[in-house]
Amino acid sequence: MKLIGTFLCGFASAALLTSTAAADPTLWHIQDEDSDIYVFGTVHILRPGIEWQTEEVMSAFEAADTVYFEAPVNDPAQAPAMQQAVFANAMNPAGVTLSSLVSEDTWELIETFAPQVGASAAQLEPLRPWIATIQLSVGFIIASGFDPNSGVEATLWPMAESAGKTLAYFETVDEQIGFFADLPQDVEVRLLEQTMTDFETAPGQLDTLVTSWAEGDQNAIDAVMNGQMRSDAPEVHDIIIVQRNERWAEEIADILDGSGTVFIAVGSGHLPGEQGVISLLRDRGIEVAGP
Repeated sequence: MKLIGTFLCGFASAALLTSTAAADPTLWHIQDEDSDIYVFGTVHILRPGIEWQTEEVMSAFEAADTVYFEAPVNDPAQAPAMQQAVFANAMNPAGVTLSSLVSEDTWELIETFAPQVGASAAQLEPLRPWIATIQLSVGFIIASGFDPNSGVEATLWPMAESAGKTLAYFETVDEQIGFFADLPQDVEVRLLEQTMTDFETAPGQLDTLVTSWAEGDQNAIDAVMNGQMRSDAPEVHDIIIVQRNERWAEEIADILDGSGTVFIAVGSGHLPGEQGVISLLRDRGIEVAGP
C-alpha cells in the first residue's frame, strides 16, 4: 500500500532482505564553503537486526552539530501531546460508525483482518477512517515481525540527544497528525478501502519494501511509493508527499545559507523522483552529491 509505504518508505523487486542482512542505504551530501549537509532517507519501522549503520552514514551523523528529523515523534516528552492530538481527531461524530462509511466488502475485510493484528472490528467502529487505517497498518507491520523500536529514527534520535547534538524538526507533532486528520472524508475512506485491498493482495510486500531501501534503489522507491500514490490517491500524495517536500527543500536551502554540519533524516519516500526533495534542491541550482 501507499500507507504502508508511507511508514516503511521503500519498495523492491529483488530478493528479500533478511533480519541479519547488511544494508547500504543512500546518503546524499550538499556542501558549500562553510556548510556540510547530509540527507539520509530512512525507514520508520524495521525488522530487528538489520545492519544499516554503515561507516559512511555514521561518520556523517557523528560529524553533525545539528540533526533534523521530520517531527519530534521519538521524544518521550512529546508522547502526551501526541496522544492528545490523535484523540482529538480520532472519533467519528455521534451516530456515525466506521462501517457506515466504507463499502460492505471493505468492512468484511476489516472484520476478518482486525483480529490478526490484535484488534476487533467493534473497537474500530467509533474511529474515523484515517486513524483506523493507521492502526491497522501499524498492527500489520508489527504482526509481520517489524519493530518500531528498530526504526532508523528510533535509533538515531536517542543517539543524537545523548551526544548533545542540536535537535531540529521540519514539522510539529500536530502538523504531522493534521496531514491525515484534515483529509476530506471521502479521501479518508478511499485510503482505508485501498489499504484493506492491499493487505489482501500483497501480504509479502513489507520485506520487499525494505529491500529496496537497503539496496539504495531510488527508482523503485519512487515508482511504487510515489507512482502508485500519485495514481491511486492523488490528494493524499499531494498533502503527504509533494507539499511537504516543497517546504523541506526550501528549509534545506535556508540551512545551506548558514554554516556548520547538519544531518537530515527523513522518510526515504520523500527523496527520489521529479517531485522529491533531491530534485527540488537541484532545481534550485544546489549541487547534491549522490545518485
